[in-house]
Amino acid sequence: MAEVAGVVTIRWDVLPTELSEVRRLSLYPFKQASKNLDAEMTANPATIFAGAFRENQPIGCIAVLPEPNHGCTARIRWFGVLENERGQGVGTQLVAAAQKHATDSDQTLWADVRIKAIPIYERLGFEPLGDFFELPEIGLHRVMRWGPTGLRS
Repeated sequence: MAEVAGVVTIRWDVLPTELSEVRRLSLYPFKQASKNLDAEMTANPATIFAGAFRENQPIGCIAVLPEPNHGCTARIRWFGVLENERGQGVGTQLVAAAQKHATDSDQTLWADVRIKAIPIYERLGFEPLGDFFELPEIGLHRVMRWGPTGLRS
C-alpha cells in the first residue's frame, strides 16, 4: 500500500449532498453532475450514508438502505473510492463499517458488486449469489450477500 498523508476516518449520517461528487467521480465519471444523478440518493429517506474522509475531505462513500432482497434485509449501494485513493484500504474500511452498522442494527446485507470490488467483499466474508450480469454503461456485476452469522444453511 502506498503511504498517503492524513488519517482516514469513517463517518455515518453524512448528508448525500456532501458525498454526491465523490459518488459521481468514483462510480459514474462518464456522467455530468446533475440534479437527476443526485436525485436517486434521496429517493428513499431511510437511506443512511457513510463517508471516508481524509483531512475533512470526502474520498469515499457507501450507503445502506432498507431494500430486502436475496434473503437479506438491507442493501449496500453507492460504494466508491476516488481513484487516487484506491489501493490503500479505504474501500475495505467502508464495507467493514457497513457490516458493523448491519450487525448493530440486526441486518443482513446484499449488494450488486462491480467486478473490481469483488475481492474486497470476499475478504470480508460476503458470499456470491447467482451468475454475473451486465449493467448498462457500468459493466459486469455479481450479487454478493453477508450476514453476521453467515447466510448459508
